[in-house]
Order: sequence, then structure tokens, then C-alpha cells
Amino acid sequence: MASNYIREGIVSGRLGPGAKVDQDEIAEELGISRLPIREALIELTAKGFVESIPRRGAFVVTLTVEDIEDHFEVVSLLFGLTARRAAKSITSEQLAGLQKLHTQITTARDPAAQLALTYEFYRAINRVGTSERLLLTLRFLAFALPNDFYFSSQRWPATETAYRERVLNALADRDARAAVKAAEEHFGTCTKVTIDELRSRGYWSAMKDEAKAVG
Repeated sequence: MASNYIREGIVSGRLGPGAKVDQDEIAEELGISRLPIREALIELTAKGFVESIPRRGAFVVTLTVEDIEDHFEVVSLLFGLTARRAAKSITSEQLAGLQKLHTQITTARDPAAQLALTYEFYRAINRVGTSERLLLTLRFLAFALPNDFYFSSQRWPATETAYRERVLNALADRDARAAVKAAEEHFGTCTKVTIDELRSRGYWSAMKDEAKAVG
């Protein structure tokens, strides 16, 4: 509860980059004690949403353009690896399951349902083409802050539809090279959409204004 509340505040911009997370205020708003909020902050710190500074408190992480580029490049490399392996080992039954998920996503009208099914689509590919260790890493990266900003953009459904179709075609053709290329271009687009989204919100402008005020 507390984790989702803080996370939503960061993604929506209610808690801007560098803002202090006021535990007392959140506890009052949610009608809970500070203990679950402290636990939520530990979780969000591990996932890169906030940073804890001794004797000062917890603050919303400030992302740079390079942070976003680095994040999606790493995800691209790892997912490209799983897509390449999946292209070589996927069964007809597994491919049919992916195609069914793709249809469900494109016909869903509820954004929350679209997002949940999208995660399931990529998890299904990862389960086919990855080791347990790599799967754990991908799961961790899936819930990082840049992904949340990407999925808060209105552009993501159309972007995902185009690349899902490319990945599906590559897997159906057992074309490992095409699967890797689709993954690389997909996450390159994710990078651009995320940066454009944050710029449109004035994310970095707000940081510059705050820095001038402090100076």
C-alpha cells in the first residue's frame, strides 16, 4: 500500500526529483504507522526510486538522460539474449500462447489490463529463453523507475504493439538475428519515448530551477 502510493507519487510527478519523502505526512494521508512506510522506502531504495541519506531522510532519485539510456541499453542486451535463445527453442504451443497474449493486449480497453498482459508477454519469452539467474535480473529491471516513466506515456501502447508483432514474427520464423534486432530497436524507442515524456513534463527544467533557487 505505502510502496504503491509513494511510487505513484514519483511517477505522476507529485513527488518530483530530489523531493524529500515526508514519512509523517504519508502516514497521516494513508492512516497508517510509520513502520510500513519505512519498509516501503527500503524496497523503493533497492529498486532505485529513492535514495536514503543518513540523518537526513529519503529523497526521490534524480535521473539523468544518461541513466535512462543506460537502463534501457542493459535491458536491451539481456532481452536480446533471451529472444535469441527463444527463437531457437520455442515450441509451437509456446508460440501460440504468445500470439494469444498479443491479441488480448491489442483488444484490451483497460490500460491496467494492457500493462499486466504486456508484462506477461515478455515474461513468457524470458521463461522460454533464459536461465533462472538471468530471469531474476530481468524481473528486477522490470520494476525500475525508467520503466514506470515509459509506461506512464500515452505513446507506449502503439509502440509496444509494433514491436510485439516484430518479435512474434521473428520467433515464428525461428530467426534469432531478427529477434535480437527487434529487441534492440524496441528498447531504443523506449529510451526516446521516456526522455521525450520527461522533457514534456519539464522534469529537468524543474531540477534546474530548484538548483538556481538553492544557489
